[in-house]
Amino acid sequence: MEILFNFQPLKEFMAELINIKELNEQLQLKPSFKVEVADLNIVDQFSVKKDDFDNAIVIKRLDEHVWLSIPKKDRKYFSPRLHIEIEQKEQSCVLHCTFGPDPDLWTMFMFVHFFLGLSFTGLLVWFYTNMTLDKSNTLVYILMALIIISWIALYLFARKNRQKATPQSKQLLKALSEFIG
Repeated sequence: MEILFNFQPLKEFMAELINIKELNEQLQLKPSFKVEVADLNIVDQFSVKKDDFDNAIVIKRLDEHVWLSIPKKDRKYFSPRLHIEIEQKEQSCVLHCTFGPDPDLWTMFMFVHFFLGLSFTGLLVWFYTNMTLDKSNTLVYILMALIIISWIALYLFARKNRQKATPQSKQLLKALSEFIG
């Protein structure tokens, strides 16, 4: 999904402009969108307005990358982070925004997927070996089915947690709209 717009002095919240429900219905696990702003000093805005949020949002910045997240006291395991990459153009800036989970959770999630994929590949080798030796593949079928069920369960777990994170996602979008407004 790609959303491009010029943010005029209208003080409408971006949370209304970017429909979180629509982002949640997409198959991607890390929803992303783009915002075009006319302010060429948007990078400085994140530093200047950082203290205005009074611990409601945690802001980290490194060069043209900004991360908005929920404070530790309000953070749950499903709490989102909003990564913003700022691309300077001649007359404007494009903000490439991506919602994602906590990096520790994302790393664990990817490790489990890698382990399941590696196990499935090993089971395919075992399946082929049993086939060429005319042995039974019953155990291999059961283990393959368990891996497939695990993949489906992980996907449903991720979707459910992203829906739980919708209120906090709106909070991050509201903070982003205040930065660029």
